[in-house]
Amino acid sequence: MDAKRKELDQKLLEAYEDLARAYFRVKDNLAEVPSNYPGLERWINLERKLNTERRLIEEISLPCRFILEHFTCFLGKPDHTLGYKVGQFQVGRALLTDFYIEEWGNITLVLGNVQLIWRDKDYRYFFYPDKVILRPCERIKPEIHLYFSFSFKYSHLLKLYQDVKDHPQVEYWHEDLIVSPDTEI
Repeated sequence: MDAKRKELDQKLLEAYEDLARAYFRVKDNLAEVPSNYPGLERWINLERKLNTERRLIEEISLPCRFILEHFTCFLGKPDHTLGYKVGQFQVGRALLTDFYIEEWGNITLVLGNVQLIWRDKDYRYFFYPDKVILRPCERIKPEIHLYFSFSFKYSHLLKLYQDVKDHPQVEYWHEDLIVSPDTEI
């Protein structure tokens, strides 16, 4: 599956490069638009989304990518909220409306009016069918728990990402997430 995913990733990266070239060509034409013009903010957000899509493939770890790809399956769907706990604070549940990947592998989940941020490289991942625990490599950072009703085992992505369990940042992979080799994608 790793080879198939890499082939599909390459096609997506080529498409994102084409979009980025067109974006920057058009962006030069907007140099005279005042910075407080409402449409310009949406234009800048488009660049942020293009960068996120490229970074999703090129810059973050495979376990983090798997989590974000899974979240994409229910992004913005009101019947699939995401529960979260940060450190000792049981925060609650919210609708996942977006996510961004910034420089240095900083991940931002937009959960209602809350932004949950972590740096991919600073965490190890524990995978369960309906939750992920992000445990920090350094004790000064909080542990993050993400709970969801759309289980990994029901996702079509599980077969495509079976090699995640062997990644060095993965500390635990629940046995319910192991897929038989003859399962179709």
